[in-house]
Amino acid sequence: MIETLDDPMAPEHVGWKFARLKTLYGAGVTVPPLFCLTGRAFRRAVAPVADRVAELLREVDHDDWQDVCRVSADVRRLVEETPLDASLHQALTAAVDRQLPKDELVAVRSSVLAERLEHAEDSGTHPFAGMSDSFLYVPRDGIPAAVVRCWSSAFSPEGLLYRHRLGLSAQGLAVAVGVQQMVLGERSLVLFTCDPATYERRTVISAGWGIGEGVVQEKTATDHFFVDRAGAVERVVVDKTTMLTLDTGQGHGVREADVSEALRHVPVLSDAEAVELAGLGRRIEELFGAPQDIEATLTPDGRVHVVQSRPVVLEPGRHRVWSNANVAESFPGTTTPMTYSVARRFYGLLNHDYLRRCGVSERELHGLRETTGRLLGYVDGRIYHSITSFTTMLAVLPLFEGLRRDWERLVAELDTAYAEPAPPPATPLGRLRHHARLARSWGRAARNHATLVPDFAAFERDWHRLLRERRGAASADQHPLVLVADFREVWRRAGDLWGVTLVNYQFMVVCHKLIEQILQRNGVREYATLFSQLLCGGRQLKGAEIALEAVRLAERVRQDPELSVRFTTGEAREVWAELDAGRFPVAFTDAFRAHLRRYGDRGIEELKLERPNLRDTPWHLVELVRQYVASGMTVAELEGAERRNRAEGEAELRRRMPNRPAARALLRLLFARLRAHLYHREAGRYLRSELFGYSKQVILALGTQLHHRGVLADPQDVFLLDLDELFGFVDGSGSTYDLAGLVEVRRRDLERATRLEPLREFATADVVALAVPHHAPPVDAPDNDAGTVLKGLGSCPGRVRGRARVVLNPSLDAALEPDSILIARETDPGWLYLMLASRGIVVERGSMLSHTAITGRKFGIPTIVGVPGAMDIADGSLLEIDGATGRVTVIRDAA
Repeated sequence: MIETLDDPMAPEHVGWKFARLKTLYGAGVTVPPLFCLTGRAFRRAVAPVADRVAELLREVDHDDWQDVCRVSADVRRLVEETPLDASLHQALTAAVDRQLPKDELVAVRSSVLAERLEHAEDSGTHPFAGMSDSFLYVPRDGIPAAVVRCWSSAFSPEGLLYRHRLGLSAQGLAVAVGVQQMVLGERSLVLFTCDPATYERRTVISAGWGIGEGVVQEKTATDHFFVDRAGAVERVVVDKTTMLTLDTGQGHGVREADVSEALRHVPVLSDAEAVELAGLGRRIEELFGAPQDIEATLTPDGRVHVVQSRPVVLEPGRHRVWSNANVAESFPGTTTPMTYSVARRFYGLLNHDYLRRCGVSERELHGLRETTGRLLGYVDGRIYHSITSFTTMLAVLPLFEGLRRDWERLVAELDTAYAEPAPPPATPLGRLRHHARLARSWGRAARNHATLVPDFAAFERDWHRLLRERRGAASADQHPLVLVADFREVWRRAGDLWGVTLVNYQFMVVCHKLIEQILQRNGVREYATLFSQLLCGGRQLKGAEIALEAVRLAERVRQDPELSVRFTTGEAREVWAELDAGRFPVAFTDAFRAHLRRYGDRGIEELKLERPNLRDTPWHLVELVRQYVASGMTVAELEGAERRNRAEGEAELRRRMPNRPAARALLRLLFARLRAHLYHREAGRYLRSELFGYSKQVILALGTQLHHRGVLADPQDVFLLDLDELFGFVDGSGSTYDLAGLVEVRRRDLERATRLEPLREFATADVVALAVPHHAPPVDAPDNDAGTVLKGLGSCPGRVRGRARVVLNPSLDAALEPDSILIARETDPGWLYLMLASRGIVVERGSMLSHTAITGRKFGIPTIVGVPGAMDIADGSLLEIDGATGRVTVIRDAA
């Protein structure tokens, strides 16, 4: 019934809290000495009252807070009135004598066990932060009473309500109790190995003077330290006036003490200590295989004593990561709903065909339909990749896990890594199935690689055949239903072609990774320039081919003095009008028209449907050729420069790897493959421009018809609709006829969006439209009559408005109004009932890692902690709080 650090200390016997301390101890982490009374000891002790306890728990009305408190008090009384029997008391005394130094004060902590291991305290899904009791600085003769109180704390009102809200049973609970030597630390901290609000892979440390109870239970102010993976430290230092420490008057227990003036404004940790602690956190995370929430204390000698480590509860269903780093290249700045809807459709069909080519079954593809249809998001008028949707989709490919970090870096171009829940342990059968899937995936990948070149050639051939008669053919003269039907047919057939472009992209990433690994293994560290040089040569990329064809047009102009004068004089539109009227030399006119016919879908921001492309504005080609004429550049010079770059790269490779002929040969082979993949990528990108160009023609033709019929004020208004709204209006599948009304709403949205400064990437953990952070506030925010803006630490994202309810203690008789935002100096588990009843939480003290923050995140309540002056907010004031940015705005003071 008692286990020590020399025993197995399995979680089903001693609870997750103490089982993990055993693991840390075995790995060489400094853990204060301890022993545990197992759950069996609890069950034996309370056996005489177990039936009555179970009866009371069955009767409780969880919707009646007073009844929850009544039942809790009755159960706790039953447990506490059951004394330790003589044998258990004797075993406890013997363990204290054997395991702990004489006359040392101890900490007595509880860890609640449940009928199912995953429902126990500090499991990977349920932290139960602060729900069971701990007693610090306990003298030897106070240990038995503290043990019994720990047992009864499993049935606290907050614990019962917490379990009920999470759908967990309170039946069959047991309590393990740890008795641990009390470390007299002068500084204490809580450390998360990932940001608990955003899941960003950076270490977050909340540190204060005194013992850890002051940090965890929000009794003292704390400094925050944010350490990124490169070791850079960002810190938020506050005024720390009080701390919790040993009550030296009694010789045991804790008291609140003043922080000396010399330490109040000094950072609790140095940057070097923060970096060292972050390293310890990563080591512990690797040990457990998941992000960790770690509590520790530092003694005056600087030694770190870890007293708890539990998994950070990650809830991916609430969390989404967004980035426009890669997608902004194709859709820069704000764009219209129509462009977004067409882009979203394209990404869906593209990835569906890619997964099919990778061997994903029809059943799995059907299950991913909702995910592949939402790979893009439309946030404040801008298109973002939903990284969460992408990783969910790609996770069905067994090969993805090995390439995940390279995908994030090279394809998604993420600046930040984000934590994810660790996968559940695989069964032997599960591992066998995984290896079988992996083998099939390697076989399919080998086949795709072997057939990539002919497959891509077939793709180009079939696409040109499909689009040959359609380029520039859609017009307002065609029947609207015919236009819609043709559009659907083109996109249906495109859905069977386009996946090969992603197969190519996949091998491009693999090739890029292999080249980097070979260069690094051969001591080549700085290779960006070398990489670029060795990518020169090979088949001309589509973008370069188009540019060189324009340079050839410029060469024709320069070679004919009369043509040069006529072409470079006057306004570009006038030159095009003359050329279009046949007033220029026939050979040049034919070449110019051929360029427009072949490359007319190229243009500035060519995938944004609201923007004209070269086919629509041919005078832009006149302007471009004029620039080339003036520069004097020639095709020969440009191609020669590329050959010289390649030669310089080859020479540099020989210089930096002089004694590695085999490695150099392998690199040359891989670079040849990479150049081929790049050629295919650029070719696919231009064909994508053709698909979007065709779509633009159809949509604008429909917009023109709706304008003529009085539905839209301007043909261009069609781009403020989305594709389903437009097609639904035409073919009867839509849900509104008021397209003009939709246009006005969208116009206002876009005007507002253009005044925002968006982030390149961010994470949300709430309704996305209410949780998107900005560099600038919305310009149409309501007037701030009171003019007060407070700033704290955002702990649970979400933006809500409501009335301030300033509470000094949780013994509130009346229920909170539905729109109440709870304002408090600090909270503890006793506030849980009020916290769950509020729309948002603002506390003056506390940290991102405190009980308030953890509970807010667990239940999705927008929460801000560490807000100076929060208690000065007048009760009843109208507030808006943003749990992502930590911003509290007093919109209107209470009357």
